[in-house]
Amino acid sequence: MQLWPIVETGYGIRIRRATRVKDVYKIETGHAVYCLKAYDFPEEEVRFITRVLSCLDEHQFTRSQKVYPTVDQAAYLSHEGTYYTLTNWVHGQQPKFARTSDLRRGIATLAKFHLLATGFPALEAPESRIRYSRLPGELSDYKNLLLPHPRTNHLVEQCDEALELLQQPKVLEAVQQEQVNGAFIHGDYNYPNLVKDRKNTIHLIDFENTSMHVRTKDLAHILHRNCLWNAAGMLRLIEYYQRYRPMGTSELRLLLALLTAPYHVVRNLRIGGLRSAGPIIPSPGLLRRYQRELRAWL
Repeated sequence: MQLWPIVETGYGIRIRRATRVKDVYKIETGHAVYCLKAYDFPEEEVRFITRVLSCLDEHQFTRSQKVYPTVDQAAYLSHEGTYYTLTNWVHGQQPKFARTSDLRRGIATLAKFHLLATGFPALEAPESRIRYSRLPGELSDYKNLLLPHPRTNHLVEQCDEALELLQQPKVLEAVQQEQVNGAFIHGDYNYPNLVKDRKNTIHLIDFENTSMHVRTKDLAHILHRNCLWNAAGMLRLIEYYQRYRPMGTSELRLLLALLTAPYHVVRNLRIGGLRSAGPIIPSPGLLRRYQRELRAWL
């Protein structure tokens, strides 16, 4: 049986037009426009993603998508082994983080999201999505990717330094506190997963990488991606973030550990190998200056 009759019956809608947009479908009816997204994840992970979005809705966070239930009040439906969710379609365009104004809006939106990204019941999360304790393992994986390449050998020391920072009592305390808080993250917070509407309000979409994790993981991700090896730029954005969500010393030390790790180089190595990572590998001099400025911060 084709997908569209299943969707119409499952959600009690009449589809006028279905348009493929990247990895989702834009579903238009006579009354509304929806986003239909397919997941090849295990059902327990799809259930978790929908529960995260429902949690944000319960906390009255209006900048993430709203999950629409089926006529049977299920959060998703399945068809031929694939799970589907129906959410509202967010109209707008991707923010341009090359513009300072858009990047600052993105940082402010992240802080406002993080204020409410707590209190998720751990028992409702599958083990595969509980990741507070995975940071040391992630950094060890970084080292394994960097070691075979002579051009990235100096970044292995960065991983070792980040690992040492993660073992500091204050940092361990911050990770434990995030777990106690039931904190969760978006998991891929950057402009491709954000939409800016006509009022310049930024909305979060695509929560497929969400997990129970330390919120500084999201912040480090966007800083690495948009202020690469620019500690001064990072610190300005951290200060801006803290206007909306202040962080204590322990959490700032955890963020320092994440910023010390050469995340973006590793990310590019995974995506396209050394050819992709080459242009963003820092010289030893640039790396020393970056480290010095980060250390001076704390």
